Amino acid sequence: MNIRTQLTFRYIGIVLFVLLAMYFYLATMLKDSMSSHITSELEVQATLTREFLIEELPAKDNFTYDLIDPLVDRLGKANNARVTFIDLDGVVWGDTERDGEALRAMDNHLTRPEVQDVIKKGSGIRDRYSNTTQTEFRYFALPIYRNMGAEITANEEGILIGICRVALPMEAVNTAIGNLRRMALIASVAGLILTIVFSVFSTGAITKPIQKLTQMTQSLAAGNINSRVPIDSRNELGQLSQNFNLMADTIQEQIDEISEEHRRSATILTNMGEGVLLVNGASEITYANPTAISMLALPDAYMGKALIEINRIPELQALLKKAEETETIASTEIQLGNLREPEAEITVVPVSAGQEYVIVIHDVTKERQLERIRADFVANVSHELRTPLTTIRGYAETLLSEDSVRTKTGEQFIVKILNHSARLTRLVSDLLELSRLELGEVELKCVPCYLNTFYEPLLDVFEPLLEESGLVLKWEIPEKFQKVNVDQQLFMQIFVNLIDNAIKYTPDGGEITVSAEICSREETEGSNTVSDEIILSVEDTGIGIPMESQPRVFERFYRVDEGRAREMGGTGLGLAIVKHIVLSHNGRIWLESTLGQGSIFYVAVPL
Repeated sequence: MNIRTQLTFRYIGIVLFVLLAMYFYLATMLKDSMSSHITSELEVQATLTREFLIEELPAKDNFTYDLIDPLVDRLGKANNARVTFIDLDGVVWGDTERDGEALRAMDNHLTRPEVQDVIKKGSGIRDRYSNTTQTEFRYFALPIYRNMGAEITANEEGILIGICRVALPMEAVNTAIGNLRRMALIASVAGLILTIVFSVFSTGAITKPIQKLTQMTQSLAAGNINSRVPIDSRNELGQLSQNFNLMADTIQEQIDEISEEHRRSATILTNMGEGVLLVNGASEITYANPTAISMLALPDAYMGKALIEINRIPELQALLKKAEETETIASTEIQLGNLREPEAEITVVPVSAGQEYVIVIHDVTKERQLERIRADFVANVSHELRTPLTTIRGYAETLLSEDSVRTKTGEQFIVKILNHSARLTRLVSDLLELSRLELGEVELKCVPCYLNTFYEPLLDVFEPLLEESGLVLKWEIPEKFQKVNVDQQLFMQIFVNLIDNAIKYTPDGGEITVSAEICSREETEGSNTVSDEIILSVEDTGIGIPMESQPRVFERFYRVDEGRAREMGGTGLGLAIVKHIVLSHNGRIWLESTLGQGSIFYVAVPL
């Protein structure tokens, strides 16, 4: 049922209800008014009839039908009503509806309700059915008194000699009331018809703009965003149409912006070098760009299928599961095929409150090849340099130790050759060590040991330097500190490089403090795991590291103070070697430093 029909029926229902209420109200009111009018008329006629009979009636002892009935008949014709005279014994002496023998045969009326009311109350009015005339009447009865002349006082009515009764048939009353009801009903029906006609036209004027709005909304829903509603008026419906057009304009602008953004995104995703996958909570693929399809060799019908069914890479499934459990970004390097080395960097990003996941695949094959080539080149060059460096150093030492005649200048040149060859030897050794660590060629020989076992060897190495510079090495690791499972030779190198670095950048008279503590992973990283780790710290009171240089201190050949590093004979590889040794132990390394106040290097190794 449309809105026009609903409005029409509602209008008709409201008007019908009002008309019915008015009809019943008017019918009741008219009936009461007519009834009151008839009663008043009966009362007047009864009063006039009584006055006439008082004057004309003979004494009670002289009552005769021939004398009284003509008087009553004359009064009935004059009043156009039924008139009856009844004596105190209930005998009817005159009645306009009966004459002769019929009059004499009438029942005794003493028990009639209106007669009893006259005797008891002084007047009587009743609506009842008449057995005499077989008709319903309204009766009004009054007593008739005859005065006794001078013997009656002003407050007395005289002697009661009978009762006069005037009646009108209810048929006439009901007919009048019926006519009035009929007129009210005709007026109501006419009003209802006019209401129907008016409601049809008025609802049409109201629903026509609404129908246009409905058509436009259907057109918009079908994708025709250029649809607009014509504005025919300035009322509320006109304002609604205007607002609808404004809304349609806004929607069109937003759709244009979204379409342009979608086009840009699609262009970027299609042409980017990284593979992008979108999977839902059930690990079903909902999107893949061409690069991802090529990298993972996805079939044509990949949409809606589970990732594990299409590409069975355990590392990828484990990474996705990790992102689901932690609801954080997870990344790693995995093999996309049967290759020796990881060739792709995978990043899983949860989106939509964990309901979807974006998987970004970055092909690092060329980068890893270049790294291997660089590492191999450094290793090969370093290996090849060791033989000539050893030869140069050997000859220089021989020349310096011989007692042959030489000049002072020649001796200085030989010392410089010897020092620089030693420096080059250290550099080559560090490069070889770093290359082996980067290529994963160093096999760890981890054994449980106490950190204090490194103190004496370190003191033997650095004691001359500490005494020369006036530095103090504070070893604050307790004697019974918990053992750590590490490669002793490599871990010794961590201590040597960190302490050596602190000595180089700490002015004379400063302090270097070595300490350690046990912390849980939850305390250090805020994760949900409770695996413990040892955190080793090497703190100095040196010159500090500028904030802009701190992210780069673990890069190879990077020096914060170039001149000081060369003066101290540094190679620029010490911290890089420490970093890779720590990573090979599944540990972490970081620093805290304030310029002019010193630095603290931290090494965390899991127990």
